[in-house]
Amino acid sequence: MKQNIKLFFASLISNNSAIDGARKKPWYAAILIFFFSLILSVVPTSVLELKKQGDKYFESTTYGLREALTEFSEELQKEEFDGKMKVIQIEKKKYLQADEGVLFQRHNAQKDGAVDFKFVYATNDKVQLEMDVCKEQKVSYFIFTSDTLYISVLDPNNPDPASPKQTLGCANAYKKLSENAFKEAYSKGETPTETANKTWDNWKVLIRKLYNQTRLKVTGVQLGISSAINVGIVLIMGFMVWVLTRGKNNPYKLFSVWECFKISFWASVTPAMLTCGFGFLFKNFASMLFPLLLGVRVMWLTMKSLRPDGTGYAAN
Repeated sequence: MKQNIKLFFASLISNNSAIDGARKKPWYAAILIFFFSLILSVVPTSVLELKKQGDKYFESTTYGLREALTEFSEELQKEEFDGKMKVIQIEKKKYLQADEGVLFQRHNAQKDGAVDFKFVYATNDKVQLEMDVCKEQKVSYFIFTSDTLYISVLDPNNPDPASPKQTLGCANAYKKLSENAFKEAYSKGETPTETANKTWDNWKVLIRKLYNQTRLKVTGVQLGISSAINVGIVLIMGFMVWVLTRGKNNPYKLFSVWECFKISFWASVTPAMLTCGFGFLFKNFASMLFPLLLGVRVMWLTMKSLRPDGTGYAAN
């Protein structure tokens, strides 16, 4: 056991140790190491995606969203909305119940009272129609359905439906909401500014809850994609080791394809560890780190230890 542990840690730096581990240790050791590396390699992208909250998409300039939500929340306090926009539970799933059509339109006083934000409730089969109408009118929108929410925010000074400033889609959106969550988002302050600030803070909490199920789904999809890519890269690198040792006089041509795959498995640990560490520092490049680092490690291994002149690894 002590020798196995020593070999494992040596393989993190030593190419010869990685090759020894692949050729002389049981096949299941390479498989375990491969899965260990795979887990480490997808940690940064998964954690970073999981940490994304819905309100993070609206942290910068709100483009009138803050004001629109305050006015919409104030509108929901009127008697005409009593019981008309509430979350209901049917069996184990929650749905939003409201009157179909335009719930509220914000008229921008700075633009001669023109509508710049619409809140709409639509059935699922009419969502695209409502989106097209809003795009044609060049207005931002919140489109609610019984189980989904679609948000698109345009720059009121330069409304371009083809390039919205912020977009967000929330599937199974109402799972974490109470019955009157939207009405309760309004918070009256002593001044209009205080009211807007309190209501906006409440809506940010609400948006986090609305986005929660989508966040989990997106994280799962991201995890699957990253895992598939990284598995493919490891296998490709193993195949490259096999190709690079096929020379007629190459002393390492005795390596089988399976042994070359196992060499790639053993060589993947260090790139995976570096990815796990540096992925959180270089967030924008987290998904590219493992393929890049593994490519460097395998190229270094083949050039250093598997040279055609046989002066590297002592094959036997």
